[in-house]
Amino acid sequence: MRKSFANAEEVQNFLRPRLKTLADPFLLPQMEKAVERILQALDRHERVVLFGDYDVDGVTSLALLSEMLRAYPATAGPELFLPMRMEEGYGLSRESIERCLEQHKPQLLIAVDCGTSSAAEIVDLRKRGVDVIVLDHHEPRGRGALPDCVAIVNPKIDPHSPFHYLCSVGIVFKLCHALLKKRPLEDFDLKS
Repeated sequence: MRKSFANAEEVQNFLRPRLKTLADPFLLPQMEKAVERILQALDRHERVVLFGDYDVDGVTSLALLSEMLRAYPATAGPELFLPMRMEEGYGLSRESIERCLEQHKPQLLIAVDCGTSSAAEIVDLRKRGVDVIVLDHHEPRGRGALPDCVAIVNPKIDPHSPFHYLCSVGIVFKLCHALLKKRPLEDFDLKS
């Protein structure tokens, strides 16, 4: 440890990190827009749906973000939605969107671990009055345009992002960090 850390404080920060010692979450592209829209949805008691992927990264992302949003007072918390893998395929497929809209009627849909390459599907959601935030770590497919949505928090769309290594649950952690910076919760422990 002596070679890797300059002093005892650096060792302590590594072993017991605090949010204030972590990198600024607002360095992620479009994080400010995402946080503002989420807080607006909570304040207005809007129907929020977390739309995830069915792999470990997607499911843990849904669990963490759901826990965070439910911690805010006077909010019912978000609804969770996972596509049926065999019938509906991966991510924001037309089939999964139809089922999600029918079941939950969201005003804000937060796509987690998917959505970066779903421009057409997101246009359809917007036409139906649904705002969309994308939290994703996948590379954009081809040279097509990114989805036109409230925010795309994805380090892969910014070549200068210091967070290019994060998976989706890491991006969700940074979103939670950003929410807590904007609207602190005294009794919420992001570690647990």
